[in-house]
Amino acid sequence: MNKKIILMIDDVQLNHEAARAVLEDTYELYEALSAKAAFDILKKIMPDLILLDIVMPEIDGYEMLRLLKKSSKFKNIPVIFLTADTRPETEVEGFNGGIVDYITKPFVPIVMKKRIETQIALAEYERSLEEKVTEKVEEIESMYDLITTSFAGLVESRDGVTGGHLKNTAIYFSAFISHLQMLDKYKEQLTPQIVKKACRSAPLHDVGKIAIEDAVLRKAGSLSEEEFEKMKLHSVIGGDIFRFIKKRIPDKEFGEVAERIARYHHEKWNGKGYPEGLEGTDIPLVARIMSIVDVYDALTSERPYKKPFSHEKSMAIIVSKSGTDFDPELVTEFVNIGNKIKECLLNKEEVLIQQNFFSFDTKGV
Repeated sequence: MNKKIILMIDDVQLNHEAARAVLEDTYELYEALSAKAAFDILKKIMPDLILLDIVMPEIDGYEMLRLLKKSSKFKNIPVIFLTADTRPETEVEGFNGGIVDYITKPFVPIVMKKRIETQIALAEYERSLEEKVTEKVEEIESMYDLITTSFAGLVESRDGVTGGHLKNTAIYFSAFISHLQMLDKYKEQLTPQIVKKACRSAPLHDVGKIAIEDAVLRKAGSLSEEEFEKMKLHSVIGGDIFRFIKKRIPDKEFGEVAERIARYHHEKWNGKGYPEGLEGTDIPLVARIMSIVDVYDALTSERPYKKPFSHEKSMAIIVSKSGTDFDPELVTEFVNIGNKIKECLLNKEEVLIQQNFFSFDTKGV
């Protein structure tokens, strides 16, 4: 069994000798006479615990503790202060800075070993809990993604005209929003959490179509004015579904993002869209992003009334609607990653296979 690693930082050599006599049989002990020497050692090893003297020249124990806690690499290493100062205020200051325990000098061997043993065991237990929590969160995240894509496939199975649309737009949406979140203009709105939730809800942007009657939804030809009014209801229904869900799940933010995409992705920049006729930046950003990729997929896909347009022609049509249908700044960014979008178009079938989208063939049913 490998020994646990302890790094001791103390500017007095006699203290190292005393600690060595107590610890070296049980632990792999590294020693540093200064904070600078300790950081040199930390470049090579990752200790299970650090013993840190408070009073040292140049960088004292408090400052080194601050530097350790500031580092993403070292912040979770348990630190025990070593000191002859037994004043309560000194002890409190250490705990406020993040130490896990306090050992006074001169060392009492059995006390020293027990305190170290206890803190290493606690740290291992915490790491184990964190790993289990992370594993469980990943399982839940995976389950959510599977439910989302499977439900999207079920919704899509009802649509005899635009098969594959929900899955395709999800691919373009992910590529586009991943680009936008790296830009300073959108960083504040498109946080990693928002982007994750938006990508998860993207395949369900047309979920409201599940409530549209087949005579309208599956009609191969042009819709009459009355039929189109019925079709437009899908955005309201989709928005209402997520508004209902939002009130009943812990992740309110997911419900909010999903509702915005479902309800508003047919709004237009000039205010002539539906269902509410929102204009400009009153339209939620995630919905403005979806509106562009939604149309891109419709243009590049085959329909009963048309052949698929090329990537180039589709991009030209989207550019022509900049400032009327679409946010002009988003259109500019969509054009900027045109090659990436074209790559997604050419490889979408392979991506869909990798993502393992659920599909259901309704022919003959």
